[in-house]
Amino acid sequence: MLKTTFFKKIKLRNSLTPLLIVAISCTLLIVTNFFTIKILSSSRAYINGESLYSKGQKDATRHLLTYLFTKENSEWQLFNKELAVPKGDKMARIGLLNDIPIENIEQSLRAGRNSPEDFDDLIWLFKNFRKVSFFAKAIKEWEEADKLVEELEQIGNTVNQKIISSNLSNQDKEVILIKIKGISSKLTLKERLFSETLSSGSRIIKNILLLINFFLILIIIGSASIYYMLMINKLRRSKQEIEEINKNLTIANKELDKFVYSASHDLRSPILSLKGLIEIMNAENDMTQIRYYLELMQESLDKQDQFIKDIIDYSRNKKTTMTFTKVNLSQIIEEAIVQNQYRQEFKRIHISKELNIDSIISDELKLKIIINNILTNAIKYSDIQKESPFIAIKTYQDKDNIYISIEDNGIGVKQEYQNKIFDMFFVTTNDNKGSGLGLYLVKDTIENLNGTIEITSEINLGTRFTVKIPKKPEAVA
Repeated sequence: MLKTTFFKKIKLRNSLTPLLIVAISCTLLIVTNFFTIKILSSSRAYINGESLYSKGQKDATRHLLTYLFTKENSEWQLFNKELAVPKGDKMARIGLLNDIPIENIEQSLRAGRNSPEDFDDLIWLFKNFRKVSFFAKAIKEWEEADKLVEELEQIGNTVNQKIISSNLSNQDKEVILIKIKGISSKLTLKERLFSETLSSGSRIIKNILLLINFFLILIIIGSASIYYMLMINKLRRSKQEIEEINKNLTIANKELDKFVYSASHDLRSPILSLKGLIEIMNAENDMTQIRYYLELMQESLDKQDQFIKDIIDYSRNKKTTMTFTKVNLSQIIEEAIVQNQYRQEFKRIHISKELNIDSIISDELKLKIIINNILTNAIKYSDIQKESPFIAIKTYQDKDNIYISIEDNGIGVKQEYQNKIFDMFFVTTNDNKGSGLGLYLVKDTIENLNGTIEITSEINLGTRFTVKIPKKPEAVA
């Protein structure tokens, strides 16, 4: 029973494992997709921020060139206004590197005209990927671009000072123009490299996450398929078990119907016999005849007593669970002999024992039922007309099994009956000695112990029953 429970737990654990794998894989899939979306969203925010950075720088350059040649103060104001965009992004980068308060970083991002909805993504990607190779390279390009913006700002201040002091010559304009064009070209290159680096890294991460997604989906599909197959097999086994149970129940119902009919008949027969004998005895005065009637009454009562015992043994065998312990086989055989000493036939029978096994591991109650019923059967059907009636009991063993042999020289069993004597309520003679339950109970009990019983018999020569039981206890489910 413990073994069955253990295997049921293993089967349950095996059937739950695919579900656990699916649950873990789904969780990982959700987490992976979250990070995929988060990284792509953050990368988009940075690329969008780069376009604002680039636009601000280019617009500032255009206003500076216009201011250089027109000297209009409004152009100078517009130059500073547009240049504040890349300068705001620069302050955000420095703040993120130095872990300054989030409020200050957000203020710098706002100066860079980044959307407030992108602030969390911009900050999250920088803090978590700043040491990742592709993002570290993008930050480096960003830093170098900021240095060029500083140079552009210095040139703007120089232009403004010369215009205010009316000290801007045509030659100065030519030199400043060349410097602005050079810085503008370098900034364009840095801005392009920043976007390309970020886009390339995002694609790599996206591909890795897609592979992880694909792998997790395969695991989920595979685990779900395994679970489906396990459930199908479980349902198939359950169907087979139900069919087997229904088959056993059908057999049990038939046996029960037969049992109820025969039991009611066999229980009433002795009572009816006693009532008839009592009526006859009331009209009888001969003491010899009365004693004869009393002997008949005794036989009826003995038969009813044996039948009740068989019913009790049958009920106990069906309801009692297996209990395997160390059992003294010799003692059980001796107890069975003692229990049958009251029988009239016992007095003339010589019982010999050759017991080569002292104790075994088995169910004590079931062994008692087996030995007592076979021995009782041998005594009941002994041939007391023979000169030397005997019963020989032997126990022996081989590598895997234990054998109990009970042999007699009684009346024997006809060949055509030898396959039927183990059926419920089957009797071979008309002498009213048996209930038809004993040998049925013996075979049922032996099968519960995963053993077998064989009969060898010849009419008027005798019968031998050989019981084989495995050494290693293993009850039939």
